[in-house]
Amino acid sequence: MSESLLSPLVIISISFLLCLGLTVGLRNVLVKRALVDIPNERSSHTVPVPRGGGLAILAVLLPGMILTGILQGNLITYAGIIVGVVVLAAVSWLDDSKGASVRMRLSLHLFAACIGTLAFGTDATLFAGALPFWLDRLLMILGWTWFTNLYNFMDGIDGITCAETVALATGTCLLMTATGITDPFVSMLTLLLTGACLGFLVLNWQPAKIFLGDVGSVPLGFLTGFILLSLAVKGYFIPALILPLYYLADSGITIMKRAMRGEKVWEAHRQHFYQRAAQGGQHDKTVYLIVFANVALISLSLTAVTNPQLGLGLAVAVVAILLWKMHKTAQ
Repeated sequence: MSESLLSPLVIISISFLLCLGLTVGLRNVLVKRALVDIPNERSSHTVPVPRGGGLAILAVLLPGMILTGILQGNLITYAGIIVGVVVLAAVSWLDDSKGASVRMRLSLHLFAACIGTLAFGTDATLFAGALPFWLDRLLMILGWTWFTNLYNFMDGIDGITCAETVALATGTCLLMTATGITDPFVSMLTLLLTGACLGFLVLNWQPAKIFLGDVGSVPLGFLTGFILLSLAVKGYFIPALILPLYYLADSGITIMKRAMRGEKVWEAHRQHFYQRAAQGGQHDKTVYLIVFANVALISLSLTAVTNPQLGLGLAVAVVAILLWKMHKTAQ
């Protein structure tokens, strides 16, 4: 096996093993401290489950990102990403353990997106110079904040968030390879995300023995948003849009429906397509459907590199079929 193939596999394997071991140890600590998620009418689980497992993933990602920045000599460039993850982890852990106000959470989510954009410098733009720089950067910050939150909204059944993260990280890595994009920090981050989330999935797959909690889902949303933006500012906006298209569609449609009914869209619920499909013993099948759809979306994002219209059109069709299938399953 060539070094080019071996190195990524080694990194993924090390991340996998580290996260798996940390998750096992962390679960015991969370149980002893009684930091568990008690089932209620909005829950998809029926027994108390430890929450806050995202700390194990962060314990792999943060040192990996810092070490990569040091070795590559660009730690200052990506300092905003690292600080953003720490800030989000702190406020999310507070929310998991004691509770935090919506205003506090949203303010710090915006702050993280603001400092995160420093990694792109002043030359990179989201819309290829079609908008004034200040407007382009404002839309990037708002979009990034929204994506971070929708990632948290979508973390409602066992395994879904880590499975999605693996798909987005893998798709980004393949797109970077296909397009010749060279960014060692982003490349390393995709490998770390893949390995760590696969390690966490061992205990998070249904029936989950541990939950990510906000301390996991929020930073993962921030980091996956970052790697997708890294593609978009290089001119691959449509391929980057295709990769998370299912998450965007499910969260967007559900929140729109709830807003039209006058509901508080930031409160927990069980109205997402995947949540309704998972009810009645269809949990594993629902996550597998999402995984299969994501495989198709990765393929179509690669198609969109040379034919954006075809790739996006087929991706919309894939997501529409997936949502229809979930809707039928829920009936």
